[in-house]
Amino acid sequence: MTERRQFDEIKGKKCNATRAVAIVLFVTEFATIFVTIISFQIAYAQNTIGANKELNNQTSGTSSNGSINFKIGNKAYPIKYQITGGKLTGISAEKDNTTILVNVSATSNGKLIVELPRNVIDSKKQGNVDDNFAVFEDGQYSIDDEIRTNAQSRTLMVGFGNGTSVIEITGTHIVPEFATVAVAVFAIATIGIIVATSKYMVFSV
Repeated sequence: MTERRQFDEIKGKKCNATRAVAIVLFVTEFATIFVTIISFQIAYAQNTIGANKELNNQTSGTSSNGSINFKIGNKAYPIKYQITGGKLTGISAEKDNTTILVNVSATSNGKLIVELPRNVIDSKKQGNVDDNFAVFEDGQYSIDDEIRTNAQSRTLMVGFGNGTSVIEITGTHIVPEFATVAVAVFAIATIGIIVATSKYMVFSV
């Protein structure tokens, strides 16, 4: 009876040790994920601010041509554009989505012509066939014309009204955002916890 009690006590201590190790692993992996997400969010915010500063000195003349770096993570993708009736003040990716947000300061009715590299954003339907982009002007559906297309890019012309602040361009896929990295890190961390816990459970039996 005494031996049985001692065996149960030893087994209980091993189980407690296993739980403690699993908790430590979970906390460590969670902290890693948290730091990763925060670092990408900071990079995202810095890139957006940098893009806005890059265009601060542009005026809303009759026609403005230019190129702006669309930055995600450590990569920058040049986006060519032409705008009338205002100025382009920034460009960024909507988080957890396949949408590009083009910030404009519209002083009259105007038009935006933007060249979208396929390696940045594209819109496809079944069979890898080009599909129309969905475009919204301050949250309201807007009509756009695709005026040029080739193997590298697609060029849209979007009309907008006076006072417009955001033009959203939605496709079916976009260059990977930090959310994708966070999901990958989380998946790897979860698998690591499961494997480590399983090993300790085997040793404790």
